[in-house]
Amino acid sequence: MNGSDRVLEIRPGIKVLIIFSILTAIPAAVYAAPFEAGYKKVITENDNGKTIYVKQGDTLNLRLKENPGTGYSWQLSRSKGLSLLNTKYYSPESSKSGQRLVLGAAGFRSWDIKAVAKGSQQVKGIYKRSWEKKTGKEQIFSLNIKVV
Repeated sequence: MNGSDRVLEIRPGIKVLIIFSILTAIPAAVYAAPFEAGYKKVITENDNGKTIYVKQGDTLNLRLKENPGTGYSWQLSRSKGLSLLNTKYYSPESSKSGQRLVLGAAGFRSWDIKAVAKGSQQVKGIYKRSWEKKTGKEQIFSLNIKVV
């Protein structure tokens, strides 16, 4: 048996291994679908400007950093096919020093938004003080949502 005969012996084993790997990956790919019953997607600043796909009836949880102690807050608007279920401000746990809250530390604002109508929807937000005029330098958040 020479060196080229050994290669022929190894190749069928590699082929079997490759076929086995592919066949075992197929069920995982099928179950990794982006839409599952009770799907709730968490959206953050990292999703700014992106387009996401959800099913009608799914709920999104939008979380954006906010520091209302300085007067700044998110002013959010959404298209008619999105329903606001609730909103809440969460103070930062990391700003607690012993039993005292560190003043001026930022937390985050959370919105639960339900996709109630199919089609192209959008969420837009501007981070500013409510009493100040828009200058164009404000932080902006936008998210395109395709509801299927």
